[in-house]
Amino acid sequence: MKKSKLITSLTFLLRCRDHSTIPGFLQFHRHIHSRAANRIYQRTSFALLRERIHQNRRDLGRTSRDLLKTHLRLANHLSELDWQLRDRLTQNKATNVGESNKERQLKKFARLYKKQHPTIKTARETVINLSDQILDDALSSLLQKGLISLLHRIINPSRTS
Repeated sequence: MKKSKLITSLTFLLRCRDHSTIPGFLQFHRHIHSRAANRIYQRTSFALLRERIHQNRRDLGRTSRDLLKTHLRLANHLSELDWQLRDRLTQNKATNVGESNKERQLKKFARLYKKQHPTIKTARETVINLSDQILDDALSSLLQKGLISLLHRIINPSRTS
């Protein structure tokens, strides 16, 4: 069970690292609000994320070695039937715990990713049409760019931005 929890935790941390998402327990409360300070906070958070991944890998290796020792010791003391029963029960329990942790970690990652990497709205979502006319995609895209782009197109019709 401990090994399955470590595996799902490691998978979550690796997913966060791969998608440039900082888990909540590694985020700093930012007291200084400048671009340079934000870069420092972010680099520090990613360094802590890498260290946490290394720590989980060390814990996973240690747990695997301990489980192997326990496995060998129990195999010497238990009968074949008792050993198969114990092995099947612990395997089922570890699988159930692993699956529930996996679902929880996936939900947590989706929530974190959505918060840290917001989606960009499409032209249809950002342009509010107050007229009775139906706007096509080209006009919606132009209106989304704003008045400056519209004026640039009116003044320089040969150029497209």
